[in-house]
Amino acid sequence: MPRKKVAEEPKKSPAKKPSITKPAEAQEVKLTPVNMQVFSMTIEGISPLIQHSWNDKVKKILLEKKQGKKTKNRAPCDPEQEFRDATYVIKKGVYGMPVSALKSCLINAAHKDLGIEKTLVRKAVFIRCVNPDGLLPMQCSDPVMREDCVRLTGNSTDLRYRPEFKEWRVTMEIEHDADLLKPQEIMNLFTRAGFGVGLLEWRPEKGGEYGRFQVV
Repeated sequence: MPRKKVAEEPKKSPAKKPSITKPAEAQEVKLTPVNMQVFSMTIEGISPLIQHSWNDKVKKILLEKKQGKKTKNRAPCDPEQEFRDATYVIKKGVYGMPVSALKSCLINAAHKDLGIEKTLVRKAVFIRCVNPDGLLPMQCSDPVMREDCVRLTGNSTDLRYRPEFKEWRVTMEIEHDADLLKPQEIMNLFTRAGFGVGLLEWRPEKGGEYGRFQVV
């Protein structure tokens, strides 16, 4: 009787050894120190400067309104006192310019179309100031008192008494990252800021003609 053929089992292919992926070589991070440099520059007004400082009395009234407290009846206006309170004073006879106003003026003059973006100016340029109130001393004439009619919320009007400086200049020390912005670029940007942005009240940026300046 013929023998039955036994089916042969298929030969198994040898198991493949798992491939070992070599870890990518860690790339060395090269971070150079900040190329911080300092230079001094002066700006000089080409139009009068109007200040309007927020005094402690006004801040207290605003805080009480925010807290929902009923404010007292308005006190009689004292133009001379309102004029003095609106002035930035470092010490007797020395008037100040807010560093924050200078930095904002410079930032608002920057634009990507000029090749200098606002974010770059924010992080690459700083104005040194040792005054705790953030004021730089001005070389200026004595302020004169202005009486201006201003429009308030609800179309009501009021009178404001503020200081105006006919002649003024400010010298500042500018700290900057020289790898991002050069001194001449910063000075050029300040020139643009002085021409079309301006400082403080009724400046060109807000539709006025005051607070314009040039680099000297």
